[in-house]
Amino acid sequence: MSHLHPLLVAAAMATIGTRSAGAQPATLAGTTAPEVTFVVLLGKDTLAVERYTRTATALSGQLTSPSQRIVQSWRIDLAPGDGRASGARTAVSPLGDDGNAASGKPLQSVAVSLVGDSAVLSGDGGERRIAVPAGTLPYVNLSAGVLEQILRQARSVGGDQVTLSLLPFGSLQTIPAAVRWSGPDSAAISIGGAELHAQLDADGSLLGAEVPSQGARFVRASGDLKVEPVAPPDYSAPPGAPYTATDVTVRNEVGGVTLAGTLTVPRDASSSAPVPAVVLITGSGSQDRDSATPLLPGYAPFREIADSLGRRGIAVLRLDDRGVGGSQRGDPGATSEDFAGDIRAALAFLRQRPEIDPARLALAGHSEGAMIAPMVAVSDSALAAIVLMAAPSRSGRVISDAQVAQVMKERGVPAAERDSLARLNDREREKMVAASPWLKFFFSYDPLPTARRLRLPVLIIQGETDHQVSPDQAGELAAAIRAGGDEDVTVKLIPEVNHLLVHDPSGALDGGYGSLASLKVEPAVLGAIADWLSARLVR
Repeated sequence: MSHLHPLLVAAAMATIGTRSAGAQPATLAGTTAPEVTFVVLLGKDTLAVERYTRTATALSGQLTSPSQRIVQSWRIDLAPGDGRASGARTAVSPLGDDGNAASGKPLQSVAVSLVGDSAVLSGDGGERRIAVPAGTLPYVNLSAGVLEQILRQARSVGGDQVTLSLLPFGSLQTIPAAVRWSGPDSAAISIGGAELHAQLDADGSLLGAEVPSQGARFVRASGDLKVEPVAPPDYSAPPGAPYTATDVTVRNEVGGVTLAGTLTVPRDASSSAPVPAVVLITGSGSQDRDSATPLLPGYAPFREIADSLGRRGIAVLRLDDRGVGGSQRGDPGATSEDFAGDIRAALAFLRQRPEIDPARLALAGHSEGAMIAPMVAVSDSALAAIVLMAAPSRSGRVISDAQVAQVMKERGVPAAERDSLARLNDREREKMVAASPWLKFFFSYDPLPTARRLRLPVLIIQGETDHQVSPDQAGELAAAIRAGGDEDVTVKLIPEVNHLLVHDPSGALDGGYGSLASLKVEPAVLGAIADWLSARLVR
């Protein structure tokens, strides 16, 4: 929940603000079409460039992400007759300096075979068989070619509203795609709660699309568009900083993954004068070690927190999430409990470093990370303190209900219609929960029993305009910690600060984050964290 997690507001939201029209069924194109190029833009920033080609038996493309410096080559085999997917494969490679995939072994490769209600996945992690609905379509995030296939398949089914099943590459669970036609050449597609408006021509070719809530656009471009690689993220210390920054790797032997990260250490640290250290824990969704995501350019809260603490004499370890940057993906069915194992491995790594004082280690988690920090703390009595930022005190299901209600309110849905929409949302959401180990755990996990077992100093930081994790949850969490006998609990409520910990008087969820003037962490948040940790860790 570091950002509004797309699976928490499910496919029913596609029914808000759209109207029905009699879209007619159409057959899939059977002839070879020329190569098509799309650019995915977020404001003026390029999220991805894709080239794809369609034939009677296959749809294949190459999706390049300049900001993430990766190239994903993919192919979906289409069955004769109905044009549904019979299999697929993909390979993800580093982006070379020439704008193409770098030579050598791909970072990840996956093949999918679809037969009836089963999918067989094979790749680097071995072979897995999972149950899927008939007609399931392999899915590539940000792919215009796959969006076009979703629309073509929905047309072939017929009807004003169709729900298809998608299987993201590398995932063990399907997600629904709800397609609602608003005319013969336009449709709204809801995938995991993000609503996309698409336009297509009479032959079924995609002309363009946009995600209004995120400000993202799929723009058709000329085929000779050149992809300019973006420089890799800079995790080095800023000029003149009183600390160093070193790239490191952390191995979680239990989880079978190696994680990449950055360790910042005050310059005067040594084996004879070791310093305290903090491990930062990201929230839900794919984020790098700065807690950054391509959907929010300029947002890098963990870099700011690490800088603030480094100037106070505190070392900081921050890690790329599984499957992001230099970190291995690991088990696609991993849950928050597995991520807690990654943090235990990070603490073990720090305890072996001669410049780090093992008696002065702390955790600081944001959103889901603030749920994971107590899970680790109750099993590690040597921890000195934890900081919980935008921490949930309720189950994911309860939080999801509140988020859906907030989005409906912001979209102006009449009160009389909200109950029926909420029930529809519940039905679609529960399908996703049943199929996803991560969601199943998150939706059922109650943070309060763990909170009552804490026995160390705790700081709770909460923005007063947070509509993802409501401000009253800070008080509930503090009360549970104190009820368990731990009285060293500090709660800081920061006015006009949202879930991202940035200045935001409204905290609007429906596209509000992308319109903020600044995505820098509120100085009051940085100051509160640094002051509190310095008082407990720095000698």
